[in-house]
Amino acid sequence: MARYSDELIDEIRKSNDIVDVISQYVNLKRSGRNFFGLCPFHNEKSPSFSVSPDKQIFHCFGCGVGGNVFHFVSKIENIGFIESLQMLANRANITLPALNNDQDSKTEYLKSRVFEINKIAAQFYHENLYKPTAKIAQEYVKKRKLDNNTLTTFLIGYSGNFDELYKHLKEQGFTEQEILASTLVNKNDRGQFIDRFRQRLMFPIQDERGRVIAFGGRILQDKPAKDALRPVGKYINSSENIVYSKGRHLFGLYAAKKQKIDKILIVEGYMDVISLHQRGITNAVASLGTALTEAQGRLLRRSCEQVILGYDSDGAGQEATMRGLEILKNLGCDVRILQLDVPLSEAIDPDEYILKFGPERLNKCVDNAISLVEYKVKKLKQSLNLEHPNDKIKFLTEIAKELSTIDSDLEKEVYAEKIALDYKISKEAIYAEINKLLYGKKQNDKNQIKKNNQNIE
Repeated sequence: MARYSDELIDEIRKSNDIVDVISQYVNLKRSGRNFFGLCPFHNEKSPSFSVSPDKQIFHCFGCGVGGNVFHFVSKIENIGFIESLQMLANRANITLPALNNDQDSKTEYLKSRVFEINKIAAQFYHENLYKPTAKIAQEYVKKRKLDNNTLTTFLIGYSGNFDELYKHLKEQGFTEQEILASTLVNKNDRGQFIDRFRQRLMFPIQDERGRVIAFGGRILQDKPAKDALRPVGKYINSSENIVYSKGRHLFGLYAAKKQKIDKILIVEGYMDVISLHQRGITNAVASLGTALTEAQGRLLRRSCEQVILGYDSDGAGQEATMRGLEILKNLGCDVRILQLDVPLSEAIDPDEYILKFGPERLNKCVDNAISLVEYKVKKLKQSLNLEHPNDKIKFLTEIAKELSTIDSDLEKEVYAEKIALDYKISKEAIYAEINKLLYGKKQNDKNQIKKNNQNIE
């Protein structure tokens, strides 16, 4: 089995401090000689995940997982040892030599070929968009008011009929195995090679390094194409494959990170991101699917200081907001929620808002995005009648639970004062409830950390 030298592996390990690496994924706090946090590999409420800067190892006393920095990156990113080595080498600006021609290098070679296929396919689709046969796509982008610069920046394209991409890739010298590995082409029972995307507006998906890893395709006609094998939805995406896992990437992140950003706005779809970027909101990204995943949350945590959720105001969007809030909060992100200054009855998304009111007004909404605590208070208030004593008690109890999770005493004080003033509740009553909760949590955490420190020594 081909491998890198022990000396090189050791150099990469020493160049990636385990606390620095894990801190990009987990909110760590020092306790004695070690750092502790909530384990990213299983659900827990008390910190049992320990990182030792002296030994350069991690260990979870809850689920038992542990190891060095390579083991952590492999598990958290769901990749093999070679890929984790490459990722950490890139982080440390260390150039890796080529592997020998064995199974590992064959896998890496196939990945490189699929990346090349995706790159060529993106250009092929993009050039198709300007051909006379793409009139339906041209009319759509015109209706959505997308300019040529935006079309080029995001390499927006159009997929043709039946096997046009397959034939093009064969002409470029790719093998059938390589083409099928990309999942851009399927082989049917009759041995025919059929393009996965046909007669759709195409959106290339890039990873944070700018490599095209997948595609999304939007249907442009009311009825599916005659050669469709089964009913199809408005949007279809690339199947997961050797270079693509949808829950680990964000659409538009590469474009957003071309400039220094301290906050990222998450919206729902491709067109939301593209429309916002064209109109100057260049820090917008979209999760590839309605629900934000933990892997995407970790990617956001590594990329910026503040995350703003701007999902649609409909039922699905609000559910996605709540799921995203919990994921980002548990990862230690500074998370905010976008509030568009329109009546709830209008229920417009950020794309519709910016077209109606312009980027300056949307930017103001972004700057005024409310905190997690404010959002939860707002949602809780909507579900309760604060004129009723029982509802007011429930309101106070739930608010205390939320405030008890805040580490900063100053932040806790500010929220307690504001809530006391806004809802005519004494600050002393709020703190009494908070302190009851904190005392129980403090005792549990103290006992757990003491036990963990004894075990790790």
